[in-house]
Amino acid sequence: MSTKVIAVVGASGHLGGLIADEVLAQSDAQLRLLVRPESRAKVADLESRGAQIVEGVFGAVSDDTLAAFTAGATTVVSAVQGGPDVIVDGQAALLRAARSVGVRRLIPSTFTLDLFKLRPGRIVAADWRRQFAELADAECGEVEVVHVLCGSFLARDVLFDFHRIIDPVERTAYVWGDGEQPVDYTTWDDTARYTAAAALDDNSIGRVLPIAGDRVDFRGLVAAYEKATGTALRVERLGSLADLDDRITELQAGGPGNFLEFLKLMYLRANLAGEGKLDALANDRYPSIRPTTVEQYLTV
Repeated sequence: MSTKVIAVVGASGHLGGLIADEVLAQSDAQLRLLVRPESRAKVADLESRGAQIVEGVFGAVSDDTLAAFTAGATTVVSAVQGGPDVIVDGQAALLRAARSVGVRRLIPSTFTLDLFKLRPGRIVAADWRRQFAELADAECGEVEVVHVLCGSFLARDVLFDFHRIIDPVERTAYVWGDGEQPVDYTTWDDTARYTAAAALDDNSIGRVLPIAGDRVDFRGLVAAYEKATGTALRVERLGSLADLDDRITELQAGGPGNFLEFLKLMYLRANLAGEGKLDALANDRYPSIRPTTVEQYLTV
């Protein structure tokens, strides 16, 4: 069995670290990381377990460094976060380097709902990822570019803070609209497992890999929380989806200082309106992965 080299950018971050860990767990894989010199300590455990390290600042490394990082790799995985300079320009440079040395597959930092269904401007950060995807379609050459679509992250910091759908302290669940639209949820861990499996896949995957651990609407989410925790929640409706549109517009008019606040609501709006709902899931492609349901996650 030949060893596959999987090159990962962004392993010092949460999702990137989980993906790197999943790759290291595979007997037929060699892990290579592109890491900022000042962030090397964050991947010390991965390095001690055999990960190869190439030092460089993503988005500012030389072509020679990117060529060295991608040379001999079977798949390059990007789990970087940032603005268009990172998501578009940085990943474009990574794709060109991968193409130049014959990398078979690139998995960019998409990891979200189906952004290809969204109208421009609905989610600013998704616009950047779609811009890169369009660039990749034109410039990928023989590189298979696979976008992992995982819906919304099933994580306490997302449910309780980022989207604040549930406030455990106030014992209240909040919703805009009627809450009847099913939402795709996937844990960070399961997203990493599917990504590592795709990175090591010998067969062609296609442009998108849609996966999800569960699909529930607002009432289903509340019911799962109440069953898992034994805590009853009061439901508060914040307004209609039109009211949510107005709130986003108001925050955008307030300037870039409100960016994170309106970005949170843009993702929430897309979920509640079903704008980025995943189509037929590809979970069965990797049957050894048993993704976590909402109730299972909240019970832990």
